[in-house]
Amino acid sequence: MYLLTKIEGVVESGVYASVDDDGHAIVQFFVSKDDAIMYNTMLEAIDQDIHVTEVDSEMVDKFCGALGHAYTVVDEGEIVIPKLETLHHVMIEDDHLPETDFL
Repeated sequence: MYLLTKIEGVVESGVYASVDDDGHAIVQFFVSKDDAIMYNTMLEAIDQDIHVTEVDSEMVDKFCGALGHAYTVVDEGEIVIPKLETLHHVMIEDDHLPETDFL
């Protein structure tokens, strides 16, 4: 599985999460590295400096469960497009306090 982080290969640096309509952070895990790269490329186009990081698929439940965050798994070939007009994201830091940026 793959997710987006502040520093490539370092989950503790901060994990990218989208924010749903209710303001809850949703961590996106990608089954395919290519799909994660495609999503990251779209975010880079709007000046988001994040990186694709591989994680053990068994870590998904443990990681999000420990931090109390919801997550979604993007299946291979599924297209996810960030909506610029509603884009909010949260970098979930290793100290568990989210740093929020709003565009």
